[in-house]
Amino acid sequence: MPLLAPITPCCRHWQRVHHAARVYSRQSPAFETTVAALQGAVNVGAATKNVSNRQLFARLQPEKKTLEKLDMLQLGSEKSGRFERKKWFRYHEPEVKLPHISFFAGAQAPASFPDASLPEVGVVGRSNVGKSTLVNRLCGSVTARISDKPGLTQQINFYTAGRDFHLVDMPGYGFAFAKEEVSKSWHSLIETYVRQRKTLRRVMLLLDARHGIKANDREFMELLDHTNTKFQIVLTKCDLVHRVDLAKRHLLVSMQTVKSRNCIPRVMMVSAQTGAGLNDLRKELLHTCSLGQKYLGLHKKKEAIALAEYAEQLKIFQDTARPKKRRP
Repeated sequence: MPLLAPITPCCRHWQRVHHAARVYSRQSPAFETTVAALQGAVNVGAATKNVSNRQLFARLQPEKKTLEKLDMLQLGSEKSGRFERKKWFRYHEPEVKLPHISFFAGAQAPASFPDASLPEVGVVGRSNVGKSTLVNRLCGSVTARISDKPGLTQQINFYTAGRDFHLVDMPGYGFAFAKEEVSKSWHSLIETYVRQRKTLRRVMLLLDARHGIKANDREFMELLDHTNTKFQIVLTKCDLVHRVDLAKRHLLVSMQTVKSRNCIPRVMMVSAQTGAGLNDLRKELLHTCSLGQKYLGLHKKKEAIALAEYAEQLKIFQDTARPKKRRP
């Protein structure tokens, strides 16, 4: 007589369920919203327990390297005084052009997905985050329809860049001018696409730079991490945020990227209105699809020359600055 009873199929089923739950709880990171991350980023003592979020955000110290990069790329708004010395130079970044991108398919159900033949990069974000506007600026043409009403994109739109890659515009999640049943169907459609698409290289998750990570963003990040989908965060509408506040928001969001092995640590910042940061995003798309050698052959040399010229002008600007006088 055996010492242990044989394992029945029912027992095997529940063993697999409990094992999957343990693995998911161990691997799934605890993403936080930007507001919740403030408590960990700023040392709040017992005496300052009732400090408001605005006061916590004011105490946060941005990284110097991020401020220097924002200043070079002209990202973020800046308030200058009447007698403040202004720069007479700027960084002339070499332009990066993507191959011609055009719409070729739309899907409202998984059965309508086109054949997975080329590398794909998905673009997703909250409704009214500026997703369609950013797609148009990336493509250099009016490819996606834009509207002031959130939720205009009501299907997964596939754009093709010749025989190189596909750019996939997914419906926005969160608030939208649509019925609740329709919004749930969008979420189910996106989840099916993310789970089943084998040619999906990366998902560009767009966040509003004015708000950072909100509750809906956190839930979607957990979905992408649970499905082992590589994703990268892109902060949009950076022209509407002060440069120092933008560096702080970048710091808070970057703290969440290290919690997942599926999240690319580099947080990108763009402005579809001014075009700042778009070249970096185009380069990231090309490298993601293994097209850097094809389209960025001479770009490294041009970029090195432009950086050297900017560094030379910046040194002259700093050396000729008058020392600040201290008030007695």
